Amino acid sequence: MFNTMKITKALPFLAACLSGVLIANAAPAAEQPVHLRGEIVSLTGDELVIATKNGAHSTIKLSEKTMLLDVSKTNLAAVQENSYLGIAAAPAPKGKVRALGVMVFPEGARGLNEGHFPWDAAPRSTMTNATVAKLVKKGGATELEMRFGDKTQAVVLDEATVFGQFVPGKRDLLTVKSKVMVIGQPGEGGATTANVVLVGRDGFLPPI
Repeated sequence: MFNTMKITKALPFLAACLSGVLIANAAPAAEQPVHLRGEIVSLTGDELVIATKNGAHSTIKLSEKTMLLDVSKTNLAAVQENSYLGIAAAPAPKGKVRALGVMVFPEGARGLNEGHFPWDAAPRSTMTNATVAKLVKKGGATELEMRFGDKTQAVVLDEATVFGQFVPGKRDLLTVKSKVMVIGQPGEGGATTANVVLVGRDGFLPPI
């Protein structure tokens, strides 16, 4: 269980982090951040190398401004009506989407970059940042009605959906074999300068 007091004190930090994580569709194409997901294979000073899913190695540069999020695995029980979620999803029939990964946000993140827009977790995937207006369980299936402004999006959860939650993190989370998602800007020599690094605990890959 996360410490509510610590989260409350860290709300400005979390707001800044989430602005970096979820701003994918707000900037011109040339300024959009790079998203990299993989496992740390080396770490030297302010530079780390990650192996991505396709086997490529990417160099990541950290700075004093790099923000870290400590991401841990959770489950469907953490999702309630009125929860604010970020949901990476794939297309599903009848205008619905199927949740690949769900990030449960702390209360201080409510409303940040609210909406439904393209994402890069999988081909044709989307990101929905919204409030759970309805949660319906029928047999083994769960469906969410996500509300953002005056719009809604139906989201189907299944056995393959992965759930995560986070708190502010520290540099000592970064170790070889840690799984990470990096949001940053491309720099010289092919390296990426990290704005935000989501670090999974116990081998957990951040689900968005």
